[in-house]
Amino acid sequence: MSLLKRLTSGGLADTQEKLARAELERLAQTKGRNTANVGSETRHRGASRMIRSMMSWLPGMGSPRQDTPTSEREALISRSRDAYRNHMLGRAAINRAATNIVGMGLTVRPNVDRDALGISDEQASALNDQLARNFRLWAEDPNECDAEASQDFYMLQRLALISALLSGDVLVMTPSDQRLGGIFSTKLQLVESERVGNSLAGVLNPQEIDGVRVDSLGRPTHFNVSRGYPSDYTTPKGYDWIPVFGERTGRRRVLHLMNEKARPGQVRGVPFLAPILEALQKLERFSQAELTAAVISAMFTVAIKHTRDENEIPVQGASTWDEYSDDPNKPDRPVVRSDNDTREDGEALTLGEGAVWDLEEGAEPVPISPNRPNAQFDPFFVAVVKEIGAALEMPAEVLLMHFSTSYTAARAAFNQLWKFIKQRRHHMTVQFCQPTYELVIDEMVARGMVDLPGYSDPAKRRAYTRSLWIGEPLGSLNEQVDARAATERIANGTSNEHIETMALHGEDWEDVHQDRAREILRKRADGVPLYVGGKVHEAQDSADKRATSTETD
Repeated sequence: MSLLKRLTSGGLADTQEKLARAELERLAQTKGRNTANVGSETRHRGASRMIRSMMSWLPGMGSPRQDTPTSEREALISRSRDAYRNHMLGRAAINRAATNIVGMGLTVRPNVDRDALGISDEQASALNDQLARNFRLWAEDPNECDAEASQDFYMLQRLALISALLSGDVLVMTPSDQRLGGIFSTKLQLVESERVGNSLAGVLNPQEIDGVRVDSLGRPTHFNVSRGYPSDYTTPKGYDWIPVFGERTGRRRVLHLMNEKARPGQVRGVPFLAPILEALQKLERFSQAELTAAVISAMFTVAIKHTRDENEIPVQGASTWDEYSDDPNKPDRPVVRSDNDTREDGEALTLGEGAVWDLEEGAEPVPISPNRPNAQFDPFFVAVVKEIGAALEMPAEVLLMHFSTSYTAARAAFNQLWKFIKQRRHHMTVQFCQPTYELVIDEMVARGMVDLPGYSDPAKRRAYTRSLWIGEPLGSLNEQVDARAATERIANGTSNEHIETMALHGEDWEDVHQDRAREILRKRADGVPLYVGGKVHEAQDSADKRATSTETD
């Protein structure tokens, strides 16, 4: 009622009138001052309303909610999903981003803050190993981490990222469900974007925006989640307000993974493909048209014209014979007519692979000039893909998976892509991976699986849950150069073997180290030379025997 009273009280109309008068006065004062800016009535030519190229460009200013209304956001979502299903380049852009950002999944390396906790290096290392081992029990079992029990934590990362890229955002519910034979009760349940929205009662509430209830500071406190899909009548109906944090414990109940937050106060995301949908649709139509034209040109059809014999007596009133005719001049096979009115089923004049048609008398064949494939198609297509790649921060070479330039150019493309990947991985870590890891650590402590003294203190909790999330490497154009670079990073202290090992193939350094130590001991026991640091070293046992024999002599 308060909003309606304000709208009907006349205060809004008075304010608009004052603003309009102020704008007219400002324009009157600036009239005739265009000598300092020849060719435009404004100081900035981009703000001109007089230049011909700018006259029709008059976008309005609005809040984040006004600039992305629900109807437009839903249209963007539906078109993005269709582009992912049916457009080759649209699917490539989404999958390429998901593969490079997540790949096989971002893996955690616990890194507790030993200084804040007052523990030794050995204690911190042992605690990190224990946390990582227990987290793997949860993350690697779909029945432990997935509410649908179909994907492990690393597969859920990819699904959540693809959902956020396609729909602009995705909710991740964190229900507690203890299952028979299970260790953990914490589960992750993904909720698609269209299941979050305002009911009719909340349309006029300024604190509820597209199914998100915010407090006075703009922090989301509740999400209005449908029990089913609003467009699917077979699913349950009705909405429930789900709190982001539990009222008694403060436990995180909802995670919100957005594609990208572009403005302060924005509560819902827009699809990753939103800025390129128009170009993507036109490029797809152009590509399909060229493909169809090439197929038609390949189906070269020959039409044969029959000339009538001078001694032949024409049949009056008809130029074709039916199947019951006893005319001795009736041919062995019927003549196919080129006019649509008398064409029978199965006798359509269509193009085919090497088809040959008999035409009625008087029809002239039309020569077909096979001018496909179009030689200009590929340069134009690649030029548009470059613009699309620039908008998505993904080089065209990566989108097309085609590297035909020099090594330097390919390396530059990889370097630019790596910046995009690191930014998106940080985004994924903050909104999805790290909050999930903290929930699992909370349950470990509650179940007594790990002893973390002082965990109830928020500062110590952050020290215990401190971690690094490491994804797959981007790839190598020259593995020897990259291996030497990794060695130099370790030598000068800017990296360590843990990080480089996980970045190389996602494995934990402790596991690799233990396997390597067993291999070395086995080789020494069997007298097999070791290859370390680019040199072959003889087995230690053989060297000891030679040293012993020398001393005896």
